[in-house]
Amino acid sequence: MIRRHEYSLTVVIAGAGKTYIASRVIDSFLSDRTSEKLAYFYCNRAEENRRDPESILSTLVQQLAQIESKEELLQPVVDVYQDRELKGQKASRLSLVECQALLVQLADIHPRTTICIDALDEVENRNRLKLLKSLKNLVDRAKNLVKIFATTRMDTDILLQFKMFPRIELQPDDNVGDINQFIKTSVQSAIEEEQLLHGVVSPELEVEICETLCERSKGM
Repeated sequence: MIRRHEYSLTVVIAGAGKTYIASRVIDSFLSDRTSEKLAYFYCNRAEENRRDPESILSTLVQQLAQIESKEELLQPVVDVYQDRELKGQKASRLSLVECQALLVQLADIHPRTTICIDALDEVENRNRLKLLKSLKNLVDRAKNLVKIFATTRMDTDILLQFKMFPRIELQPDDNVGDINQFIKTSVQSAIEEEQLLHGVVSPELEVEICETLCERSKGM
């Protein structure tokens, strides 16, 4: 069997909307009832369990291990927990090595697997390499198609790990058209609903308000 590899790294400058992009991609997969299995994670440096590689990988394992419409887990995960129970280790969380092995085994069960991770740059710097290498290990070792879609800012260590794979770079200016249209529509609605200056806004003032907001938003 030929193994196929696919990464998609979206590099986003601060304020360009990386979480919005990731959420739209994830929603798209969730609404598509195909044989493709999805696992996803939103990283956040403000929460310890959302910036720790082992927590992230164990969550991905949990999602890939679930059988659709059943309260059951796929056999590789069951085997690990049964072995842990015999050793009296059932309460401890999965180790990094266990997560790496299970991700490969689970990906070999699903015909196609997609993993979406938002904000790779928010994983702790000293541990980030563990996560990046684990993702590359999964794609390199899995027998079936595995796709990785991730959003991040342009941190050097992340770009170096994915330097051989295609990436999309987004700047705040790329959103200017959409943001400006949103501002104009919002201002107009606020005037019509009398939420802005009790609705008493001249056309000239409305234009000035919109232009000022558009200029200062800088695409954010």
